Amino acid sequence: MLQKTIVLVFAFLCATTTHAQLRVVTYNIAKCIGDHEALDAVIDATSLDDSHGEALPVSIFLFQEVSNGKEKIVHRFLGETYSMGTYTNKGEAGGAQAMFYESTQLKEVVDSHADIFTGATRYADRWELKGIGDNKGVSVWVYSMHLKASKGSENKEQRKFGAHAILEDIATLPEGSHVIVVGDMNFYTVREPAYQLFIQTLIDPIGSDEWAGKDDAVKHTQSPRKVRAPKGTPGSGLIHGGLDDRFDFQFISKSLQDGKGLDIIEGSYHSFGNDGEHYDIAINDGDNSFFKGDSQRANTLAESLFNASDHLPVIADYDVVKVKKLTPKTE
Repeated sequence: MLQKTIVLVFAFLCATTTHAQLRVVTYNIAKCIGDHEALDAVIDATSLDDSHGEALPVSIFLFQEVSNGKEKIVHRFLGETYSMGTYTNKGEAGGAQAMFYESTQLKEVVDSHADIFTGATRYADRWELKGIGDNKGVSVWVYSMHLKASKGSENKEQRKFGAHAILEDIATLPEGSHVIVVGDMNFYTVREPAYQLFIQTLIDPIGSDEWAGKDDAVKHTQSPRKVRAPKGTPGSGLIHGGLDDRFDFQFISKSLQDGKGLDIIEGSYHSFGNDGEHYDIAINDGDNSFFKGDSQRANTLAESLFNASDHLPVIADYDVVKVKKLTPKTE
């Protein structure tokens, strides 16, 4: 009986788990032509966001439309605890991609970086990150892209070409890899051929139902301003038109929703600052209710989002579950 008890205690100890969490943010920063103080405020606020769960320091930032030299400005906003992933810019008309990671949580496998042509003088970037410290054992591949903009069949074909290129690259990764694909995709509807191509292999965490229209306003990410800023003022080149498009996405591999190891936290995916009540108007038009019961905080964030860029960040949190092996007592 004593021997059986020891075996059961040992089994229990081996099954003890520890949890860590990673926050991933994707954000089109519009070549930093918005107000820099506002952009800095938005970036800081993403780590303090507790609207869909606990506040978490961002582990991985992925930015689109980062022109040469602007990556240094963004790095200053983030601070010295963040390291910049391999940055490349091949004269990309839509602006390049930049990735930063929390250096006490992760490290880049530099040799794994790749540039992937997605059409229209645009390149996606691929990075591999490995966990360190409490996140030891974590491995994730992240992709960032800015697909061709505008409506029309030719532009849709360009976006489809880009999606094909990304999926072909993902197919070369080790089986079961954890993959996060983000960016400004410029998808206008759920019927977009490139979107349909992506969801054959990847998962859209908030589902593949239609997102166009007022009923799905909470999903929209572009644009937080209704009218163009006056010429000569910060943000005068930002796209306007109101918050009525879902252009920014985080797609995930099925391995990030299988209940093993690293998984997305259900309900954590959201458009930062979008309260669902600002369809086709500016995000700071009237009161914003993004932070329930704290309109002052929500309005302050809305003002920063309005001035910082013509997109909203998209945030998702991921849970790291590991088995903690303990040595049983022999007495």
